[in-house]
Amino acid sequence: MISLALIGLMLISCEETENLTAEEENADLINESYASEIFDEVEDLGDEAVDFLDNSLTKSTQEAESLGNYYKLSPCATVTREYLDDTVLVTIDFGEENCVCNDGRSRRGKIYINHYGYYWGEGEAEIVYTFDNYFVDDNQLLGTRNVYRYMNENQHRMSEVIADGSVILAESAGTITWHRERLREVVQGSETCHKYDDVIEVTGTSYGTLADGTEITTEITSPLVRDFASGCYRYFVSGNRTITIGEEEINIDFGDGTCDNLAEVTRNGETHTYEIKRRHRFGW
Repeated sequence: MISLALIGLMLISCEETENLTAEEENADLINESYASEIFDEVEDLGDEAVDFLDNSLTKSTQEAESLGNYYKLSPCATVTREYLDDTVLVTIDFGEENCVCNDGRSRRGKIYINHYGYYWGEGEAEIVYTFDNYFVDDNQLLGTRNVYRYMNENQHRMSEVIADGSVILAESAGTITWHRERLREVVQGSETCHKYDDVIEVTGTSYGTLADGTEITTEITSPLVRDFASGCYRYFVSGNRTITIGEEEINIDFGDGTCDNLAEVTRNGETHTYEIKRRHRFGW
């Protein structure tokens, strides 16, 4: 659910003649967005893994009759749960070779999800996500993601997120690092454990460095909204995010809630509408 931060998706011009210019101009923005997305999505993977374990007598997605409700997990992943004193450890093991998942991304290695308290529903839960030789599209993720989860007065599932992480880019392209504080609210769908009926709002800030050492800060100035309805779940459908890279301020406007893959980017005093396409790699 969550994680949500910016889409980690490719921003390219709708006009073919502008593609190269748009890619070159937005390379730093695209790489930061992608790094943010693949780190934030571990909470989505955790939600799917726990939902699977709660609704299956098996311990492996390879034995599941249907993965139709899961956007990211794959039959090549194995999910297990272990009870340790007052905590529960869920492990998602993608194996030592790249596993092509339902969202098209290749993953390998393990995600550990250690939680105290009931993962869903009433009450509070503390969840810590860590990694063991974990790669997404050959980029290695390091760090921790700490989540405090509870139900608010509207019975919406809330996640307070503090994350410190880094992404070691494939092909020795450098390392992106950041610290992030986010608040995620499931404004629709909190009464179920499924993703397809969720609408999530995300607010928060972050700071860090790009692979070339440039400092970067971000702020969600209007809640980012992701609708998990069919055709919408890959993209934010509304909200604004301001990104400061060095001395430059960039604004991204995801629209008015319409389920599309368009966003307006204001940079260097100019605003352009871009088509968002799912990205699987850094660089060009």
